[in-house]
Amino acid sequence: MFFVNGATFASWSPRLPEVQADLGISDAALGLTLLGMSLGGLASSALSGRLVDRRGSRASTVATSAAMSIWLPLVGLAPSAALVFAALLVLGALDGLTDVAMNAQAIELQRRSHRSIMTRFHAVWSLGAVAGGIVASRAAAFGVSVGLQLAVTGALLSSATIVFARWLLPFRPAPTAGTGATDAGSSGRPMRTARPVLVRLFLVGTAIALCELPPNDWAALLVEDRFDVGPGRAGLGFVAVAGGMLVGRVLGDRVADRLGPERTRCGGAALGGLGVLLATTLPTPALAGAGLFVTGLGLSTLFPLVFRAASELTHGSHSGMAAFSAGARAGFLLASPLMGILGGATSVAVAMLLVAGTASVVVLAARLPRPAATPITYVR
Repeated sequence: MFFVNGATFASWSPRLPEVQADLGISDAALGLTLLGMSLGGLASSALSGRLVDRRGSRASTVATSAAMSIWLPLVGLAPSAALVFAALLVLGALDGLTDVAMNAQAIELQRRSHRSIMTRFHAVWSLGAVAGGIVASRAAAFGVSVGLQLAVTGALLSSATIVFARWLLPFRPAPTAGTGATDAGSSGRPMRTARPVLVRLFLVGTAIALCELPPNDWAALLVEDRFDVGPGRAGLGFVAVAGGMLVGRVLGDRVADRLGPERTRCGGAALGGLGVLLATTLPTPALAGAGLFVTGLGLSTLFPLVFRAASELTHGSHSGMAAFSAGARAGFLLASPLMGILGGATSVAVAMLLVAGTASVVVLAARLPRPAATPITYVR
């Protein structure tokens, strides 16, 4: 499911230049159109915890993931910017729901396996994103229309969701008492989580998104702006960040088992901040690329580890993961405008250092409450 989500997300991004040309809109109008994805995700993240609590993570993951893949072709078939915005609004809303549901599945499997596996799930997401991007790029190279490519991709990914649904865990956690939760009685419904915990998770999610988006989305522009190289070499900046994130997510569970998730999270934030500093100050493209790789390596474990912490802090309710996901989407919504404004006033390097570097310090300084060691039971 992580692979399907990553592939769905990445299967249309490489074709944005064609979408823009077909719609005949400016860069500014395209930017406003693409806000639909972030706004939809932010709106649905607030509801995702309740959906998973009521329907269970398995049913929620299958329904929202399949719906997201089926809806995908409408992004390429919409004939106007307004309709593309509407299509992205729904796609983002479905992604926000899927995000919490599939991470809830991963958390349940991790609890049963009694070892860290969360970052590997997010590594699979990265592999899906790479695969989706390659397919979209090759389709564009062979002249396949955006609508046809997304229709075929959506059909294949929704079919994969239905086929592999049989291996998802059929159980969900029952509510139990613990730190940060308020007992809702014996009705069998998940407990409410204390508001300060949810607010803190929301803010940490926002800070992590502000760490992660600038190096990913602006890496090529950073290399091009600093060293005046062509698009082919500048694009390697994104590859360096993505490569670092993939390596970090493959190895992150072993590090978390050895050092503990909180120390790993703090170390990752520090390493990510150091990488941003190196990428924005080192004097050659190769050294800056190494800095971007270090950035990806450091940031790679932040999302999976805080998803894990959010689940542990809420003991059976998925409200913590929903709050963290909503905060992250709010951060993604803020990051691009901040980078654009600061980059226009100064440079891409200074903007990235101010946004991602400062956010890394915030994540490093943030402290989440320590969850109580309360056993979790499973019910159908």
